[in-house]
Amino acid sequence: MAEQIRTLHTETIAAIEQRQALAAEARSAIIAALRNRLICRPGCEDALATWGLAPLPHRWTVSAGAQLSHTRTHAGLGEAREQARFGVPDELRLLEPAMAVYPRHVIDVTPAPPENGQPDPRRYRITVQVTVQTWVTTTREAQALGAAATIVESHLPALADAGISLTGLRWQGTDGPDDLPVDDIATEAPPVSGAVQLTGVDDLPAATAARDAAMQDLGALRRSIRARAIRALVDDEIGGCYQRTAERVSEFLVDLGLAGLPRAHHVTVVADVTLRLAAGTVPEACDAARDVMRTITTDSPDEARPWTAYGWAVPEHATVDQDGWRVPWRHEYDMWLRGHATSADATAAAEVLVRNDLTRALADVEHTPITLTANVEGAGVDLYLDPDRD
Repeated sequence: MAEQIRTLHTETIAAIEQRQALAAEARSAIIAALRNRLICRPGCEDALATWGLAPLPHRWTVSAGAQLSHTRTHAGLGEAREQARFGVPDELRLLEPAMAVYPRHVIDVTPAPPENGQPDPRRYRITVQVTVQTWVTTTREAQALGAAATIVESHLPALADAGISLTGLRWQGTDGPDDLPVDDIATEAPPVSGAVQLTGVDDLPAATAARDAAMQDLGALRRSIRARAIRALVDDEIGGCYQRTAERVSEFLVDLGLAGLPRAHHVTVVADVTLRLAAGTVPEACDAARDVMRTITTDSPDEARPWTAYGWAVPEHATVDQDGWRVPWRHEYDMWLRGHATSADATAAAEVLVRNDLTRALADVEHTPITLTANVEGAGVDLYLDPDRD
């Protein structure tokens, strides 16, 4: 049993690490597609949300109240107070990352203590209530305050060396978010911190449940990534030539370690047949032919009929026949067939499908032998994909 539990632990950790790696790779890949202008920002954001991954980073403006104190030389007390209302030390404007300081009201202006034992009546110690602003890039607003505090605190030692103090910081909130320019969004996935630790799974049932849950999480992310990618293709979220776009989507999936999109042969089949129908006139005979063939006309492929099909009568070639008419009919099938190694195999399979479909439809109608002309238009990613099944 101990060996079984160790094996389950190994499988659990492997599944968790695979999911972490897949999540990081998928986020990196979808952001790279955004930067390469292959997808739009809303589509990228929706994919990340659907997969439960961190959203795109945004730019936040974060504000805080504080007291700014510094010593400066002025001609007199009046000038010192006037400058304190509107100006701040030049050192604040040169900070990187940038930080802006806006005076609100003057708290105190007093002569500065003697420097090196020598008083200087022109030097004043100025204390002002200010608003501090800085700008941070984070994925979530909750992270913005902490990131802003880190920036400001990193500047305090350098400001102190210049005789400037910033105290009593009270973070007030954020403004935004503002979209970060696409080219400024990093594609590199952040490193996963620390090794996976398992706790409370020291007996066989708990270890089994943990392994199953980890495998389910991994499988769910794989299915979600695949389904969302196919949905973008099916719903024409990604513009351009279908096959070129489909190949890019397939390559995206393969690069993530998932199976590529299913491939198929594109086959068209033209069926020519003459129907013998009881009717008084050619228009009546053509209407009767349409009624017969309506059951095998479709523009919605499904599992039972993986094609679109439509047809038409050729009234100019209709001929009278006893108490009715012989009406030529042409029916065209357009289908994508999977699972065939060669074009010849796909052609043969398409002819069988079409002949069976026509035979069922014409079981009670007198007609001439059916002539089929099949042609393979090409091969590539199947045109008809189902996000839930493919």
